[in-house]
Amino acid sequence: KDIELLFHIYSGRIVQDFYGGLGLFIINKNDKIKFVTNPDKTYDAVFSMSNGQLSALIISFTLALNKKYSSSKLLLIDDPVQSMDDMNTAGFIEVLRNDFNDAQIFLSTHEQAMSTYVRYKFKKFNLDSQRINLRDDDDSLQELE
Repeated sequence: KDIELLFHIYSGRIVQDFYGGLGLFIINKNDKIKFVTNPDKTYDAVFSMSNGQLSALIISFTLALNKKYSSSKLLLIDDPVQSMDDMNTAGFIEVLRNDFNDAQIFLSTHEQAMSTYVRYKFKKFNLDSQRINLRDDDDSLQELE
């Protein structure tokens, strides 16, 4: 119950292409959680979602939990957009940029274009970002030490 509203908002912003930005609902019956498109439905939405949509659902759920319960201002997210389409990715970055702008975020990705896009979107809101390439850049590795 504590995260229902946050989850509904985050899933509405991230799972945009499948549900038209309306968001998912959490139904908790008999200690089992279901994610549904409408509170009156009993069919769990996860059975009709693509891999990218499932990733977006899990990220929405995790971010809602973090926002409600975490006392830490640190987010570590490993390659969250690897199976998301562009619309879901844009929604995800908007959630991070707007709702977690006071957090230190470590976001790993193997895609250079994604790294550039994230840093661009954060820069537009005057939020600092830094790229660290662990594969090619020896100077970046030395900065971490």
